[in-house]
Amino acid sequence: MFGRSRAVIAHAVAGIVLLIVGFGGGWICALMFGSYVPMRGAIAAMFSPTNAQTPQEIRQQFSVFWETWHLVDQDFYHEEPLDRQRMITGSINGMLASLDDPYTVYQEPDLAAQSNDNLRGSFEGIGAYIRIANGKAYISRPMENSPALRAGLQQDDEILKIDGEVVSPFIEDLDTSEAHVKVAARIRGPKGTAVTLTIRREFEGQPFDVVIERDEVIVSSVQSAMLDNDVAYLKISGFKTTTPNDFDLAMRKLLAQQPQGLVLDLRDNPGGYLKPAQEVLGRFYEGVALYEKKTGGEVLTLNTIKGPANTRAFDLPLVVLVNGRSASASEIVAGALRDMRESTYLIGETTFGKGSVQNIHQLSNGANVRVTTAYWLTPGKQTISNVGITPEYVVAMTDEPTQMVPCVADNEPLEGQSGCADDQLAAAIQFLTEGQLPREATSAVRR
Repeated sequence: MFGRSRAVIAHAVAGIVLLIVGFGGGWICALMFGSYVPMRGAIAAMFSPTNAQTPQEIRQQFSVFWETWHLVDQDFYHEEPLDRQRMITGSINGMLASLDDPYTVYQEPDLAAQSNDNLRGSFEGIGAYIRIANGKAYISRPMENSPALRAGLQQDDEILKIDGEVVSPFIEDLDTSEAHVKVAARIRGPKGTAVTLTIRREFEGQPFDVVIERDEVIVSSVQSAMLDNDVAYLKISGFKTTTPNDFDLAMRKLLAQQPQGLVLDLRDNPGGYLKPAQEVLGRFYEGVALYEKKTGGEVLTLNTIKGPANTRAFDLPLVVLVNGRSASASEIVAGALRDMRESTYLIGETTFGKGSVQNIHQLSNGANVRVTTAYWLTPGKQTISNVGITPEYVVAMTDEPTQMVPCVADNEPLEGQSGCADDQLAAAIQFLTEGQLPREATSAVRR
């Protein structure tokens, strides 16, 4: 069954994790990759009505903007001072929204800093995932080997105050994403400095203070395990700067155990830098990774990047798991493996469908602006924008999965159980060991 044959620049995606991290915020920001281009002073230059670098026609048209600005600034009735920064941000957002492209966006400085840290794979802070619910902030869980864990923070601890400032008032009028950013920005800080969190814990009496010294927190994007029947498992949560090194460390350990097949789990992977994705692909085959289609029709060929010989798995039977939250760079990897590598099969659900490329520009105020510059295609010349990649074998993840497998990644068994329910992983293991899928699986695509 496994013998079947088949015929940039530094790119980045802002991650879904906000570090100290919000699960709910930033999905749009998590679906973009592009060149990172420092651009300090550019916004000031563009918005200046007399800037000589701006074409005369645009400067004349922009005079209407300034006429409107001055009228509002002078005549608008207000009881509180006008928030001019909010007006500027609104102007930028309005300009970008007029392009009708959800991936050309402006990130304010706090979110931009957190996104940049996430892409680096490390940050300075306390290392805790947070969640926002009903206008309150909670610890979702401390990260492994983090200052938050060492300080004794626990899942579902409510954060009442940050350095004496009550949390609820400064997030009560914000949506969940904005609240994540604000809370994270106040808790983050340079290594060696301290932050005091006032915590309320269920079943404990009065709130109490926890003083936490910030440190560098490394966020691994790769988790691995050897499963039964000589099947190796490797999950990539995002393509960060550190991912190739994390991947190589995991692959050396797995290959030393002589697996007979590998499950590459890209479920819930929102993307990341393109170069690490090319490097991961280089561990599985050599050749085209993707094509980029530029304005005017120019098509660029981007190839895989070769890795160390002892991390290559060119001939190992491979199943790639994907779902509706596999996006951007993870879709690049899934599509390329499907198109270019023998003995490779996709199982799961149709991916997100993020097929455009963004350049990431750092602005003079610390904000980022992301501008779509191209669309990408798989090595088989398939465009996936708004369509996604449908696996060869569709296995839906239901609310009540029934197939038990070893618990992997961050999954933990329910009380009284020794494994975890995961129909998609169970299907992948069965396919690699028995050459067939459960009867519930649907054959969706034949190459």
